[in-house]
Amino acid sequence: MSSPGTFVNFPPQLLGMLQQNFLDRELEEGLDSYLAYRREAVQETIPARIGATLTMTRKGRKTPITQPLDPTQVGTNLDNGMTPSTFSIEQYSFSMKEWADTVDTDLMGELAGIANQLIANSRNNGVQAAQSMERIARNDLFAAYMSGNSRVLAVNSQTSIQVDDIRGFGTVLVNGTPQGVSSATPLAITEYNDSGTLATATQALNVTGVAPDATNVSSTSITGGLSGVLTLAAGAANTIQVGDSVISNNAPKVFRPFGKRLTSLLNGADVLTMSIVDDVRAYLLDNGVPPMPDGTYHMILDNTSMRQLRADQDFKVLFAGREETPEFRGGDIVRLLGITFIPTTETFVQNPGSGVGVRVRRPIIMGAESLMQGNFEGLDIWLNREGVNPIGEIMLIDNVAQIVRPPLDRLQRNIAQTWTWIGDFAVPTDVTATTDTIPTASNSLFKRAAVIEIAG
Repeated sequence: MSSPGTFVNFPPQLLGMLQQNFLDRELEEGLDSYLAYRREAVQETIPARIGATLTMTRKGRKTPITQPLDPTQVGTNLDNGMTPSTFSIEQYSFSMKEWADTVDTDLMGELAGIANQLIANSRNNGVQAAQSMERIARNDLFAAYMSGNSRVLAVNSQTSIQVDDIRGFGTVLVNGTPQGVSSATPLAITEYNDSGTLATATQALNVTGVAPDATNVSSTSITGGLSGVLTLAAGAANTIQVGDSVISNNAPKVFRPFGKRLTSLLNGADVLTMSIVDDVRAYLLDNGVPPMPDGTYHMILDNTSMRQLRADQDFKVLFAGREETPEFRGGDIVRLLGITFIPTTETFVQNPGSGVGVRVRRPIIMGAESLMQGNFEGLDIWLNREGVNPIGEIMLIDNVAQIVRPPLDRLQRNIAQTWTWIGDFAVPTDVTATTDTIPTASNSLFKRAAVIEIAG
């Protein structure tokens, strides 16, 4: 029904109706996600001209001394009977990557629209940039805190097994720095009899190689999981069965109802309770994890998980007869057990399939500095140099560059609006927090957060 010779897609007999409220002169907003994960990230600056990667280093603590000096050794030499000690280190890196998207606006055609398309496109660019960075942050966070936990899909040989997720099995820390597993630097793991087919106890194994599958069949692919083959050191007992769990000895702790080790073992009764939330809080406290700047740990979860918590018997007992409380009147749990609850629509919700019989939800509880965001500092100044005559305008908003390029076509009609972010997210390890310095600490490589897996 387009009209030849015009630039608007309405026939001539309808053009007049544009002046008579045929269309509302406004573009209504669509639905937006509730963002949460990136807000928890600590901001770092990646200085220009230092290369493509910036490595940050954290120092650990020295082991406390509980024995007095030997009086007979104090005056024997210049060391007074003491041996110099030092602290251990851990490192994490930011690798500069670029994300961007763009939209074009026909300025002449825009005049015939019902609203200012330039403003609408700018708004949508901003929403897209924020949601993109939210998912990048979420994916990196869960890739770390779900690593090293998997189940056996197939037993190829005594030294080769296919597992549901190879994340966390391909590297081992050497002097605080990640290195690839090999026969010289193996990764210690434990295999548990969760298949129910054998009466054997657990086994200690060593991973010397990792290879991803050509076709990913991981049940955790929604969280970035990647199925593959683990090569084991020779000498392992051939008692591994399909359905058994394999967990790295330094894997992050994943909390499931009734202590279940595998996602595939969850059923409809495995819902979120105050007991699990309190278990995670105790775990973070035992590891010496500091809270967020507001003095609480932050729990990011979806509203269905929040609903499960309100239905928990312990929660009902706690708030019995208190219908005037905001938790019941407003339906929101803002702060409880030293934890701030943050609802979001960006959580991972995994539908049944690939050996998992229920829909799975994954709340996460985070302490301070569990996620870092590195922003390249030259994002708004790369054109501000001698000999460069920029034709566009660059605005830096929340470390995202909004770039407006004026029309370059012959009719001077098409303007380009682009957003771009250069940087990276990093999840620091906590390898220096050992039982020597914190007696209640766990062996987990990542200790500052914990994932909860529930049915729902």
